Amino acid sequence: MENYGLDPKDMKILSELDANAGQSNSQIGRKVGLSKEVVKYRIDNMIKEGLIIKFHTVVNYFKLGKVKFKLYLRLTNANKEKLEEIAKYFFRHKKTEWVVLSTGRWDLISGFIVNNVNEFDDEIQIVLNKFSKYIQEKAITSTLYLVHQTREFLKKEQKKEISKVIYHTTKDKQERIDNIDKEILKLIVNNARMPIVDLAKRIKTTPRIVQYRIKEMERKKIILAYKAHLEPKKMGRIFCKLILYLSNANEKKLNEFIDYVSLIPGAIWPQRVLGDWDFELDLELEDYDTFQETIIKLKEKFSDIIKNHDFCIVSKEYKLDLLSDVYSKLS
Repeated sequence: MENYGLDPKDMKILSELDANAGQSNSQIGRKVGLSKEVVKYRIDNMIKEGLIIKFHTVVNYFKLGKVKFKLYLRLTNANKEKLEEIAKYFFRHKKTEWVVLSTGRWDLISGFIVNNVNEFDDEIQIVLNKFSKYIQEKAITSTLYLVHQTREFLKKEQKKEISKVIYHTTKDKQERIDNIDKEILKLIVNNARMPIVDLAKRIKTTPRIVQYRIKEMERKKIILAYKAHLEPKKMGRIFCKLILYLSNANEKKLNEFIDYVSLIPGAIWPQRVLGDWDFELDLELEDYDTFQETIIKLKEKFSDIIKNHDFCIVSKEYKLDLLSDVYSKLS
């Protein structure tokens, strides 16, 4: 996939969208020194060229009483066509929110949003029955804590402290929402820049009500952020996932570790998990050599708690839907 060739103005626009994709073109224009028409033209062009995939709303599914599991599969005797078939099965699945093919330790990763572990187990049994002859090994994790970093590499001047938003933790207080809230979430989860007026028309209410409901969901931290979903390859980067097995990590050491990995250039999703391993770090980096250097430095600094590691590099992303089909299962 060809690199888009971002110029400084594009980088500034992307940085603003990464920080808050809900901003208007006028707001972005004032910050980057361009007219709203030029901002719109540049954004439209980046969408057309596949650099910007979509604008999504990050919804805290824990607040809605949901849990997230990830299924990792190592496949055998699966040719290109079979890989595509299996990936598309997960892509079409109503309970998956993220589906990718990767190289390295695992061939396919799929994230599920479900009501409980029993519901997830039911889905896994279906998968095992359907594709058992192609599954060599599987692993499962449940997300405990997920941080989303801003893409500091989009900024000309790097900060010493990188801003971050804690998106999901299993300790989050659950909140109730009604049908209007559900309809709003349904519409904005994959279109975070949809105008309030259009939202109101679609759900047959007033813009004032929609605006109030969104503000309330932001206040309750049901809606956590508005982000641009970008294609790393178009930025000349690769999407890497580092899998870490930890030991002897007390709370103080674990917090020190989390703070450190959150400041690694290119880190976008540091996350604590419960399952076959203890921590996952998703990164968008310049190349494999940079990824390898990152691993070496991390293992040297935390040799006392890093017991082992695996990794994989995402080769194709099929799905990122941060609400999945949750809104239809909330009533």
